[in-house]
Amino acid sequence: MSLTPHGPGFSFLDALEIITPGQQALGRKHFPASLPVFADHFPGNPLVPGVLLVECAAQAAGALWQQSEGYLASVQQFRFRQPVRPGQTVTMEVTLEKEMGQFAQFAAVLRVGEDVVAEGKLVLSRRL
Repeated sequence: MSLTPHGPGFSFLDALEIITPGQQALGRKHFPASLPVFADHFPGNPLVPGVLLVECAAQAAGALWQQSEGYLASVQQFRFRQPVRPGQTVTMEVTLEKEMGQFAQFAAVLRVGEDVVAEGKLVLSRRL
């Protein structure tokens, strides 16, 4: 069973653990060195593109929010603290901060081990 409505080629959520139902969850995504993106981003010094880290957080937030078709509406105050390398696993802690009609705002903290690699806020929408 898929955790998101995405096809397997765009799934950036391997597992989800609900900490507080409807409020907080921990997601996980492993980035194997065999991913094609690492051949070109950046040759000789590969790292996970920041946009994929944002997508990891958005997919974890959508799974927490339990919207079969939730859409990323806004990326706010997102900061990248450290690079994520091939072979590393990212843990995404997402927390629902507020719901606003068809929208919901989430705080996201992404870690590799204990190190924060990215953090920010996302807004999801129930509709396009």
